[in-house]
Amino acid sequence: NLMTFLRFFFLVAFLYGCASASKQSTSLPYYGWDESPDFSELRRVWGDADNFAELCEAGRPLNGVIEKMNAEQWESAAAMGLRWLEQCPVDIRGHYFTAVSLEESGRGQDAEAHYRWTKGLMDSLVASGDGESPETAYVTISVAEEYDALYFFGLEKKSQALISGPIMCDLLTATNEEGKTFRIYFNPAAHFVRLAKWAGEVAEKIEKD
Repeated sequence: NLMTFLRFFFLVAFLYGCASASKQSTSLPYYGWDESPDFSELRRVWGDADNFAELCEAGRPLNGVIEKMNAEQWESAAAMGLRWLEQCPVDIRGHYFTAVSLEESGRGQDAEAHYRWTKGLMDSLVASGDGESPETAYVTISVAEEYDALYFFGLEKKSQALISGPIMCDLLTATNEEGKTFRIYFNPAAHFVRLAKWAGEVAEKIEKD
């Protein structure tokens, strides 16, 4: 509701100083797909980037890739996925769907590299917590990563709630194929920092006006 939104807005505005202090350069690391970087560090650096939303959220073509896969247009799906990953190399499902499309296109060696990146990124996420409480929430670099995690856990989201404190995090309720319900906590810390920075900029603009 409106009051919840306003409380959240002023909370992230209050955190703006922390966000400003953690401002990162827009010069981001890129690797060849045959390389095996430190995936935890790679996710951290990208999640801290000021232009993360521009690079990894705006125009994410996941639905388009899925449509082409469903139509068995494997080469087209792979090409779309590869273009996206050149821009945003930390997209977990992006790597997986690209790997599947490459494999179906007969490009097994290229597919293997993206399966490896899928595993590396996902292993990094899973190693960040256990998701059983706000204190041990899985740490993600975006809300999209939360949904990526549910996908690989074999779960379907039913609801999502923002837990505002003492540790701010997302609580996702999801079910598996048998209908069993799971409650999983995620802490999209980098997402909150980016929101705090945005809220701070809005607050500054309002003050100047």
